[in-house]
Amino acid sequence: MRQSWDETWMQMAEVIARRSTCTNRKVGCIVVDKRNRPVSAGYNGAPSGYRRAINDNLVCSQYCPRSNASDRGLDYGNCVAVHAEMNALMFADRRDYFGGTIYVTSPCCYDCAKAVANSGVKKVVVKLSERDSHADNEKGLAFLRECGVQTEIIE
Repeated sequence: MRQSWDETWMQMAEVIARRSTCTNRKVGCIVVDKRNRPVSAGYNGAPSGYRRAINDNLVCSQYCPRSNASDRGLDYGNCVAVHAEMNALMFADRRDYFGGTIYVTSPCCYDCAKAVANSGVKKVVVKLSERDSHADNEKGLAFLRECGVQTEIIE
């Protein structure tokens, strides 16, 4: 049986996630246009100008306060990483993905959900795994739905 596009793009997002510099969670994202053609990809990690991480080739546990926190909780305020969704959206022209779909290997945090909702995509496909069970995954998904963005969960 032929693999679906959702399965195909999610597998590509998983491959992109391997580029992540985060030691706690590797997340990847693929953005496709309304014709189902790839437009952009992103993964979570330190901003390109964050010299401490880039120049010294460090892993995030060596520079990120959230990485070493005993109780990381749901707040990303002390995380220096740019999330995969943000990276993918920043490196593409909105006109290219307007009406398209975002595939992300983890549910969107609330801040990313706001950016995705404002981006012009019509659909978000997220992968939900056991590793996501601690988080409030529904908050971002509910917000996306409230903004008229279709959401689909792949487990």
